[in-house]
Amino acid sequence: MSRCLGASVPLHAQQPGVDVQSYQFRIDLPDMGNVIHGWASVQFEMRRGYDDTLRLDLVGMTVDHVFGLRSMTRVPFTYDGHVLKIATRVGVMVEYHGAPTDGLIQSTNARGRRAFFGDNWPNRARYWLPTVDHPSDKARVLWSVHAPAGWRVVTNAPQCRGVGSARACNESAPIPTYTMVIGATQMTVSRHRPAVVGSDTTPIEVWAYPEDSAFADSVPFKRATEVVEAMTRIVGPFPYSKLAHVQSSTRYGGMENATAIFYAEQPYVRRTMREGVVRHETAHQWFGDAVTESDWRHAWLSEGFATYFDLVIGAALDGDTLLQRGMRGNARSYMASDVVNRPIVDTTVSDPNQMLNANSYQKGGWVLHMLRGVMGDSAFFRGIRDYYRTYRDSSVLSEQFQRVMERAAGRRLGWFFGQWLGQPGYPQLDVAWRADTTAKEVVVEVLQMQPGAWGRFGLPDVPVEFRRAGRVLARRSLRVEPQEGSQVFRFPIDEVPDQVLVDPDGTLLMTAQVRN
Repeated sequence: MSRCLGASVPLHAQQPGVDVQSYQFRIDLPDMGNVIHGWASVQFEMRRGYDDTLRLDLVGMTVDHVFGLRSMTRVPFTYDGHVLKIATRVGVMVEYHGAPTDGLIQSTNARGRRAFFGDNWPNRARYWLPTVDHPSDKARVLWSVHAPAGWRVVTNAPQCRGVGSARACNESAPIPTYTMVIGATQMTVSRHRPAVVGSDTTPIEVWAYPEDSAFADSVPFKRATEVVEAMTRIVGPFPYSKLAHVQSSTRYGGMENATAIFYAEQPYVRRTMREGVVRHETAHQWFGDAVTESDWRHAWLSEGFATYFDLVIGAALDGDTLLQRGMRGNARSYMASDVVNRPIVDTTVSDPNQMLNANSYQKGGWVLHMLRGVMGDSAFFRGIRDYYRTYRDSSVLSEQFQRVMERAAGRRLGWFFGQWLGQPGYPQLDVAWRADTTAKEVVVEVLQMQPGAWGRFGLPDVPVEFRRAGRVLARRSLRVEPQEGSQVFRFPIDEVPDQVLVDPDGTLLMTAQVRN
């Protein structure tokens, strides 16, 4: 997701003991006004030992009837305007109606046409869909959407049946509720070359308002196919059967709905939209959608991954300079942010919107970049591919990612994850050096100067470069230990340097003040 400030939404836990298997939604969109009629069939499993009550999140709608799916007879329910409680252990169908106050946005779009677009992140599906609205409970979804004549309907589903305004679409892979969306208005659809990697073929579509279609095809989505192919080669097969890029009225710059990414409409209109947001949101299809954080406090597993693989894809297409430049920019953004005093996995968070910050995005991306440096390219990407393969279509926590990467590295990495996910801030080094011509060595003293509340960091391989008159004399490395207040390193020299550079290539999230 590309960031934008959203409304404050309380953090809710999933319903213990319930595992939703599938949703089947029929949504009737009105020709006028914003009152929708909906039918939601919910298939679920309930563990033994839990009460016989299904609790579905649903805010501000009117519940007309609830039926048992087996008998199609009415079953008792209670509804307080926020939670629908149904006394059942078997599947149900909920009939309801109302004007959604959030989640499904009815508006006049940037081109003056009436439109409906789903916009569910983080837990706003509940404003128009009865669901267990939490990322830890992923499910399959079947859509049937009835829209006004002349409109096109897009859903996050690859297989659609029907013609005209009535479309029945099924997503066979389980996805989080925050990605279960529809979009409906007058749009133009263009089909790009399918992404083909080995035996995997993924259809690529671009949905845009007619006035913006040519721009979309020729600028931000010009290489939409190549982006999918690059990520497929790097990580693994595309997780769904198709990918649609959709101009919409989302409140975010981009929203990674599974198989149907929604992008804010104004950058199209202003002609400012570029490929970067496309790479970011496309990477989310693997990380965020297929592999989903099961707790909002671990949002870096989605946003940090998309931030980093945006640049990894860019480097695969355009060279490593793009990655290096992007990581430097991410470091500047993070260090200038208002969250440096908080860790990435922040147990004090009570609102998932608070996780849309530089910790989850820029610092999260840096965690992956530095982990790659610690492990080496081969082990790192082997671990990433194993992580995706193991947890595809599942929800995870950071500890599970750590275990997979430790297996790929062949060693424990608790020190790395502990400091970079659990500690605030970043290392701030004070580096003093002097040349000892008698002993023919350079003496380097390193002191960690970051605030004490951030803790100290272990840096096993800090590159150091010795130069004279702009010429590189030697490259060495420092091992900074977290338990040491001050460390002294001695390096033999044949020629006295006039400059010492610490981490000259910017491989670490840190600052170093170097003085002679």
